[in-house]
Amino acid sequence: MAESAQEHLSTVLRKTFGFSSFRENQQEIIEAILSKRDVFAVMPTGGGKSLCYQLPSLLLDGVCIVISPLISLMKDQVDNAMALGIQAAFINSTLTHSAQAEVMSAFQSNTLQLLYLAPERLALGSFANLLQQGNVSLVAVDEAHCLSEWGHDFRPDYLELTNLRHLIPGVPIAAFTATATQKVASDIRQRLQLHDPLTVRASFNRPNLIYSVHLRNNIQQQIVEAINRRPQQAGIVYRLSRNDVERTAAVLQKNGITALPYHAGLNAGQRMQNQESFNRDETQVIVATVAFGMGIDKSNVRFVIHGDLPKNLEGYYQETGRAGRDGEPADCLLFYQRGDMMRLGYFINQIQNPSERQTAWQKLQQMADFAEKPVCRRKQLLAYFEETLKGDNCGSCDVCLQGVEQIEATTEAQMLMSAMVRTGQNFGASHIIDIVAGAKTKRLIQLGHDKLPTHGVGKNRKKIFWRRLVDAMLSDEVLTTEGDKYPILKLTSRGEDILYGRQPFTMHMVKEIASLHTPSAPETHINPQLFQILRQLRQQQAEEQNIPPYVVFSDKTLHQMCACLPKTEEELLAIHGIGLAKQKKYGDIFLKAIANWVQEYPEATRQTPAPSRVRTTTMDAKSSSTIRETITLARQGLSLQEIAAKRNLKPSTIANHISQWLDQGNQLDGKALLPEATKQKLVEQFAIHTTDFLKPVVEALQGEVDYDEARIVQAFLRQNM
Repeated sequence: MAESAQEHLSTVLRKTFGFSSFRENQQEIIEAILSKRDVFAVMPTGGGKSLCYQLPSLLLDGVCIVISPLISLMKDQVDNAMALGIQAAFINSTLTHSAQAEVMSAFQSNTLQLLYLAPERLALGSFANLLQQGNVSLVAVDEAHCLSEWGHDFRPDYLELTNLRHLIPGVPIAAFTATATQKVASDIRQRLQLHDPLTVRASFNRPNLIYSVHLRNNIQQQIVEAINRRPQQAGIVYRLSRNDVERTAAVLQKNGITALPYHAGLNAGQRMQNQESFNRDETQVIVATVAFGMGIDKSNVRFVIHGDLPKNLEGYYQETGRAGRDGEPADCLLFYQRGDMMRLGYFINQIQNPSERQTAWQKLQQMADFAEKPVCRRKQLLAYFEETLKGDNCGSCDVCLQGVEQIEATTEAQMLMSAMVRTGQNFGASHIIDIVAGAKTKRLIQLGHDKLPTHGVGKNRKKIFWRRLVDAMLSDEVLTTEGDKYPILKLTSRGEDILYGRQPFTMHMVKEIASLHTPSAPETHINPQLFQILRQLRQQQAEEQNIPPYVVFSDKTLHQMCACLPKTEEELLAIHGIGLAKQKKYGDIFLKAIANWVQEYPEATRQTPAPSRVRTTTMDAKSSSTIRETITLARQGLSLQEIAAKRNLKPSTIANHISQWLDQGNQLDGKALLPEATKQKLVEQFAIHTTDFLKPVVEALQGEVDYDEARIVQAFLRQNM
């Protein structure tokens, strides 16, 4: 029987990209492109937008043109496509004239499937003529918000794209961006002259990202400690200024962490060299201003640290989105103190346009609320993008994982305000905290503030408590500040009521943890020693081919190899991210490394490869008979426990029967197998942790379910996928 169109897409997805199923919206977008329809898609960073034009490039007759803003990324994008078996090339100013001519020759002879271009290339009349002579099947405009003057990264050279419809009429245009307001979206559609486009706005939820906010105290040391808790993991540290970047990079290097700076003050060659070193895992950490990262393809960034408060939630979302693009868990740490508002506010007040200045302040306040309010971080982020989080607990931010505590702090608040009043309300937070904490600084002694009655009244508490208290009082408008560059604390009328005992003061804050390690799910990766061996092997292969390691295999792929311990090519193809091209190129090398390790550790844990990827076509007669007997009882409406009792078998055996039956692609109405409440809890946790492993899901529910119940729900979910 001939494959249907949908089955054919799934086959290409599996054989070329090594994926068992499409992510949200991908198939709809691809089908629209294949039917020659324009597309406008808002998809979050790491949402899989590149596949939306790479897969059609394999099926359409002609060359897919991809407009990309950063030439520094084009080579990596092409390397990644070539590793998948896609004929790809790029043209930009880094190529010699002869190399450019060679690429154009391939374009004109229709031997390419993907061609990456910078937008300014279209401004060249000679190139526009050549473009018209080729067979263009699709134009994909990446980072399309750059086209709009209301986008957060407007680029004048993108305006050349307004000529696309005239240059190559009849060719579908697909515009992609990771974020766009309705105003920006309308502007993009108009400028590109999109005709009745399929418009998609994907979910902005990234369940694998774990958000946490920490009070900034000694920021350089805090960053060092956070990175040391993540040895050998690649990460990005964002700082506000070039000087902050240089100082932080130097501190990390001094502490034995391989780190490089990235900011606009470096020449283009140095920036490219530093980014390349990071992409190739030669450097663990890149320390950068916001100049770094748009469109970064590196999939194995395991953490993003913000040492300063970002200007707005949109920028914060974009920057944290560079972590965990492979779908594996990644940490997003924000270090914050209220003084960041004043520091950023100083620059906002330099904006001449009153409307723009007011908008900038509103966005900064939203960012401060995210950091200060003990409300689910994910819920706040999604609300900014007009999306609602299902449920009250996301299960992967500090607020939801640690919980919130209410602290009665009237006396402590009175201590602070008393010190403010006794010093004439003419000092900033740091000085007032020094007084209450009993510090003996030179300035404090010179001013005679060590003789105040309030000096040392709070020395039984750590300074970090007082810092948190000041932030809470500012957030609750008990205190306010005056001055931009060096703000001083002032009492409000509400503060006076608390000071004189007319009102109590309580503050809500996230419960403290023992360290700055982001609260995350328990370690779920299996056979970590093997992972390091495969990681080194990946590095060797990447160096030999002069490509970034993540182009060979993602971290997620390596972790699944460690869990499944594949022995054959068929089992290897069941692993996420391994298609035929990669299996052919790297299969023997990695299978041999795994076999050698298993020989040394024969008792190693081994999981079955994801059943949605590889289905066994036959069962032996004995297995088939006993499984069918279980299925017959399930179809009669018996529960898991009832079937086990009736057959005198363990519940785990029955769960395996049901799992194997569903893995074969067979149907089963399993409504009676488990209580509805149990199924719902498991579905919610699998949505957070993915269906790859049972352990994180069972542990997250803290004894409410067992592995047998989880295995059954996992099998149903995988079949539906």
